[in-house]
Amino acid sequence: MASLQLLQLTKHRQTLLASRRKSLVIATSILVAGGAAAYMRSRLGFRRPDSFSNYNGLQDNEDNFNDKVVNDDVKKKNRPKGGLKSVKVLAAILLSQMGQMGTRDLLALAAIVVMRTALSNRLAKVQGFLFRAAFLRRVPTFFRLIVENLLLCFLQSTLYSTSKYITGSLSLRFRRILTRLIHAHYFENMAYYKISHVDGRISNPEQRIASDVPRFCSELSELVQDDLTAVTDGLLYTWRLCSYASPKYVFWILAYVMGAGATIRNFSPAFGKLMSKEQQLEGEYRQLHSRLRTHAESVAFYGGETREESHIKQKFKTLVRHLSIVLHDHWWFGMIQDFLLKYLGATVAVILIIEPFFSGNLRADSSTLARAEMLSNLRYHTSVIISLFQSLGTLSISSRRLNRLSGYADRIHELIGISRELSAARESASLKRNGSKNYVTEANYIEFAGVKVVTPTGNVLVDDLTLRVDSGSNLLITGPNGSGKSSLFRVLGGLWPLVSGHIVKPGIGSDLNKEIFYVPQRPYTAVGTLRDQLIYPLTADQETEPLTHDGMVELLKNVDLEYLLDRYPPEKEINWGDELSLGEQQRLGMARLFYHKPKFAILDECTSAVTTDMEERFCDKVRAMGTSCITISHRPALVAFHDVVLSLDGEGGWSVHFKREDSPTLNGSWKKTAVESNRQNDAMTVQLAFATPKKDSALANSKGQSYISEVIAMSPPVDGNDGLPAVPRLESTPRLVPLRVAAMFKVLVPTLFDKQGAQLFAVAILVISRTWISDRIASLNGTTVKYVLEQDKASFIGLIGVSILQSAASSFVAPSLRHLTARLALGWRIRLTQHLLKNYLRKNAFYKVFNMSSKKIDADQRITHDLEKLTTDLSGLVTGMVKPLVDILWFTWRMKLLTGQRGVAILYAYMLLGLGFLRSVTPDFGDLASQEQQLEGTFRFMHERLRTHAESIAFFGGGAREKVMVETRFRELLDHSFLHLKKKWLFGILDDFITKQLPHNVTWGLSLLYAIEHKGDRALTSTQGELAHALRFLASVVSQSFLAFGDILELHRKFLELSGSINRVFELEELLDAAQSGMLPTLFLSCENTFKSLFMAFQLPLYLQKSFTLQDYVLHTLKHVLVVMYQFS
Repeated sequence: MASLQLLQLTKHRQTLLASRRKSLVIATSILVAGGAAAYMRSRLGFRRPDSFSNYNGLQDNEDNFNDKVVNDDVKKKNRPKGGLKSVKVLAAILLSQMGQMGTRDLLALAAIVVMRTALSNRLAKVQGFLFRAAFLRRVPTFFRLIVENLLLCFLQSTLYSTSKYITGSLSLRFRRILTRLIHAHYFENMAYYKISHVDGRISNPEQRIASDVPRFCSELSELVQDDLTAVTDGLLYTWRLCSYASPKYVFWILAYVMGAGATIRNFSPAFGKLMSKEQQLEGEYRQLHSRLRTHAESVAFYGGETREESHIKQKFKTLVRHLSIVLHDHWWFGMIQDFLLKYLGATVAVILIIEPFFSGNLRADSSTLARAEMLSNLRYHTSVIISLFQSLGTLSISSRRLNRLSGYADRIHELIGISRELSAARESASLKRNGSKNYVTEANYIEFAGVKVVTPTGNVLVDDLTLRVDSGSNLLITGPNGSGKSSLFRVLGGLWPLVSGHIVKPGIGSDLNKEIFYVPQRPYTAVGTLRDQLIYPLTADQETEPLTHDGMVELLKNVDLEYLLDRYPPEKEINWGDELSLGEQQRLGMARLFYHKPKFAILDECTSAVTTDMEERFCDKVRAMGTSCITISHRPALVAFHDVVLSLDGEGGWSVHFKREDSPTLNGSWKKTAVESNRQNDAMTVQLAFATPKKDSALANSKGQSYISEVIAMSPPVDGNDGLPAVPRLESTPRLVPLRVAAMFKVLVPTLFDKQGAQLFAVAILVISRTWISDRIASLNGTTVKYVLEQDKASFIGLIGVSILQSAASSFVAPSLRHLTARLALGWRIRLTQHLLKNYLRKNAFYKVFNMSSKKIDADQRITHDLEKLTTDLSGLVTGMVKPLVDILWFTWRMKLLTGQRGVAILYAYMLLGLGFLRSVTPDFGDLASQEQQLEGTFRFMHERLRTHAESIAFFGGGAREKVMVETRFRELLDHSFLHLKKKWLFGILDDFITKQLPHNVTWGLSLLYAIEHKGDRALTSTQGELAHALRFLASVVSQSFLAFGDILELHRKFLELSGSINRVFELEELLDAAQSGMLPTLFLSCENTFKSLFMAFQLPLYLQKSFTLQDYVLHTLKHVLVVMYQFS
């Protein structure tokens, strides 16, 4: 009888398959036609912008684009957003430049998605067979199926982890493409300078490069993976559903998803704009911290902590207000979206699952075997319907995810477009053209003819300047502050546009480093070796004559810096701006000039911090090299070394004075206007000081020499063997991770009776509510199967009403739990930020951290990015701990009622064994995450440093050199990220198998044990219904229990990753505490050393050594005085 029924069912399926081929063809045609129509609509609505035509093989529009840029008289401060236009442009760029490796990854991802879908389909069938075998108590068949299920689960874990690895790899490749594309334009033709100092449309480009790009690439790669999976699942399960049931179910699902999607789109806020503004505010807040790091010494000297604190806290409050708005919008919209797409959709899915078993062709007769077959089909049919709903739901919310993605894409697209626009304005565009009044030509001299110098804000500094500087002559430029002395050379170097006039200079280029070399007051020192500083902006492979060690010694000896060779290892990369005093930096800039030997040297107050003797030796050396000097200075003594003096008044006026051969004084007349302003009077005063320098300088020199002689006579002899005491270093005793965690929670949750405590209590209530709802849903699923077996349609309809009520409750609980988790993260970020800033901006602690710490501390990265990541991950970890604990307690009790103590013992034994195994094979994700964050901070700091020193770098023409350094750091970051990704991939296979897949097999084993021990007459419909209900309910309960245990097993890995952020943030907190306590370990010297330090503080003969400038002597004296003050305090 059983064999006959199976034969009838098989024949019935064959006839169904034959009769529905036409329906399958129709359904597939509709899906393909709809997809093609949507694709054509998107293509017709998408016009590639001219700014990126060359990346798609269209080079002809470049001239039109440049003409558009030239003719654009109005700066578009706020560009209108083009919807998904920016996303499409960036996607086209990524596809065109991803190369063979990227194409291979994309194809591999598509192949893995197809294999995962096929594997999931087979798993659904096997699990249906397992349900039938357990229901019929066929033990041999069950064990054969469980072995197959184990193998399929392991393959599923392997494919899942591999897909995550490929997705992460694609994200890193996308980031590499976009970052290099930005760098290609950003470092070209001084675009990095023009963006921040001239153009003004982008306020913080480093935020877009270091933050927006990786987030865009990560979310885009995840979207690609999810949509590929959704499309593959949709196609396969549509085919499977039409093959054994009616195509009407596909149309019902499509109709529901499309209707829900249309409703959601009507309610959806502008998440793209919200995300764009969030990133802008994050960048502005981060920029204030970077600015404080760059100018830490100046802020400390001025005592500007209160002012900086006010700026930082105000910007942080603005950011927090916007984040609160974003969280609120996500909350109320999440309730609508979850109700329509998730929970109400699940109720509709239940109707579609059960309906064919009530009145369709899948309805079974009253035999036990037929009902077991029906339960197997029901299990598989459930997987098909749920997978279809998930795939179509994923596709329906892709528009929302794309809108969020467009927030990043608009900012990145704008940066690439503006960088390309500014870098495309080549020097050749400024060459003489027909009818052009402003142009540049090339000659072996420098000439300004009718040149007007105008600031980017429109202020005229110099008007109609006409001046020629021949090779061999020397020009001195004077004038009050802000009169346009340095601005004149910004125009000469191409940093500012030439508004009107004619410029002649040697070497046509956009910078000054080829024939005209720039030596500023504070020379820019790149991060690198000492040799890199001397050849800057060249790199080792750009040198025509490689600089040897003897050559370095000679260059440094000329400026009395040869001791640097002994102080620092030759191959060590150092941030020289933090190591050298201003005088040493100026002398290093002189040595750099001696190496390059240009025709013209622009000296912008480059000798203000060196001795008169060094200044005279420098001028003599430059003159001996045959280099013509154009000097900006306020020191009248330099008149003796120059032939011509140009005086500026800052309001457009200027005058030129020439020195006669028979007199050291100047000849010339000042061009006065009818009404003189205060600034012109100041300029006249400066000019008179330069006109008669000899007498005043002689008097000053005689007084200075007399004072120095008296001090030397009273000073004790210098003991050359007595070394200087060690510079005090800021140190702290590192605490263990558990102690740091305790300190963290003491800051975040000082008491349970406050807002944070109330939020934690609300989280617990919501977690308990969600667990109770999950239990009710599990019971409802079991009851549904029971009613199907009993064919009780009226009771099933009543269950639908209960399911809708549960859906409404779930749609409130789940988004509220997410909202409270995000609120916890934001509240903890506020508390931890305030806690750190309290010590960070007191007693110059920020300066001590950056300049006196025993190790390099990137405090700006830790207070902003690392702290935000820590609080976000921590809030997720807290809710991830509460939920599984509640689930375990609840479902363990429910499972004990069904399986007794044996089932509970199996559950806990599995948890302990799994946890122990995972602990033994887990890599050190804490160190890996910490190092990755440090590399991210270094990469970002290099961009922030570039922005801070953009003008000096542009004057040097160091764009190419900076690009090499930045991309070196970027390459180190990518290499480490790939290594971290590989370790996550290998560990992820075991992690997913043990925490997610293997528990399903234990669930089936417990189901078989329960079915074997179940009492009652199997021929009765009521007994079959009770058994089916119990098996379905048991499967849900055990699955929930194992999922909870899986979440607990994952907590170890999550905490290891979290510990990296904890260590970085609270290492900073410990240093700040040490800075506030005022107890520096290296400051406790003996009384003998104390008086020796006081005596050495005033050893003036050190100043007479060639290696000590006046500034070095002052700093030396202040250092020892501070040491003594610390000791006595």
